[in-house]
Amino acid sequence: MKTVRKSILAGLVLFLAVEVVASIPETEYRQRRERLAGLLDTSSAMVLRAAEPRQRSGDVNYRYRQESNLLYLTGIEEPNVTLLIVPRGVTIEGKKASRLLFVPQSAAGSRDAEFFADGIVLDVSRFQGVFGASLPGLRTLYLSAPDIRFVNDWLNDRRLFLDRDAKKEIEQRHPDLKVKNAGPIVTRLREIKSPTEIALIREAIRMTGDGLRRAMEICRVGAYEYELQAVVESEMIRQGAAYQSFPSIVGSGRNSLIPHYDENRRQLRDGEVVVLDVGAEYEGYAADITRTIPVSGRFSKEQREVYAAVLKAQEAVVAAIRPGLPWAELDKTARAALAAAGFGKYLNHGVSHHVGLDVHDPGSMDTLRAGMVITVEPGAYIPVADTALAAAYRGFGVRIEDDVLVEEHGATVLSKDIPQEIDAVEALIRQKK
Repeated sequence: MKTVRKSILAGLVLFLAVEVVASIPETEYRQRRERLAGLLDTSSAMVLRAAEPRQRSGDVNYRYRQESNLLYLTGIEEPNVTLLIVPRGVTIEGKKASRLLFVPQSAAGSRDAEFFADGIVLDVSRFQGVFGASLPGLRTLYLSAPDIRFVNDWLNDRRLFLDRDAKKEIEQRHPDLKVKNAGPIVTRLREIKSPTEIALIREAIRMTGDGLRRAMEICRVGAYEYELQAVVESEMIRQGAAYQSFPSIVGSGRNSLIPHYDENRRQLRDGEVVVLDVGAEYEGYAADITRTIPVSGRFSKEQREVYAAVLKAQEAVVAAIRPGLPWAELDKTARAALAAAGFGKYLNHGVSHHVGLDVHDPGSMDTLRAGMVITVEPGAYIPVADTALAAAYRGFGVRIEDDVLVEEHGATVLSKDIPQEIDAVEALIRQKK
């Protein structure tokens, strides 16, 4: 990350130290803001607020993670920041601007840099005054504020809907104004990834793959799920990942039947499989990869059969991907392939979602478009109590998940280098620990 110092207004120089994602050039952020402004008319405005720090306990906060829409448009990774976009413009001390960034005043950064050249930057203390002055005459205000939502008042057994009350109050003060969610508009931009974004996702995938290889290498009977989690996460962090893109899932034995299991405390036993669903977050961008591995180094005959069916279903989905394909066809294709193998009824979740700044990135679930990055993640989860199959087929789950780029003439599996073929997976586990 780079720390930057910014000149603000003629006659007003404000030095700011803000964390900005280094690998995406400011020109790309500027283009994003320009495209977003082009989606708004002169009777509308949009305000995006940074996420608030979250307290873990006492005076200790969780590690900060920026609200994704604001991160997408600015690259800033600090709290107490607000972006205001007003296409008709706001006059500030004789200068008219349509994009205004409100940031906390702080010490000078370590280097000078041009930033936010398409707008002006002001101290946060000026937000309410400028914001209030921009509202008269507007018809629509689009809002992206992650901390305006309902609060559970457990003491009085009720919910306080802050978003509803906040919208109601501002609409009462401005009767001609309607407050709407900014998410769908920003999503139209976010769902198509730029070459820079794809490169960052590839890097997050590479880190995740190296972590999965380490987990395969140390997997053994008697180890604990958290040991595999530890080596995956430590390898990703060692290579520069800022976070996990979601809580790591390491489910062995019957835990492999739980798609979102994340307790990761059980001891691995001979003859079982382990589902590892993990992902690095690198410079804001997520990976989401799943591999299913045999604890002892070899799948049983029945495990191999189920695994092969899931892998074939994934291959069928990837082969079907192309721009214009209805999203629902992904699920239909996977289920048809699994049904042909006799495991159709054991897929109990969707087989795809968008990946980007969020591991479940927002995006259209209607039709595939070139530039989307999506997962392909079929699975089969066969409960112990299902007597339709012999006992050796029951009590375990298999999921295989890869991140895929939709291109003009098909698809590219971005995570194709992470072992998934049965022989490759078994070889990694059986090699000298």
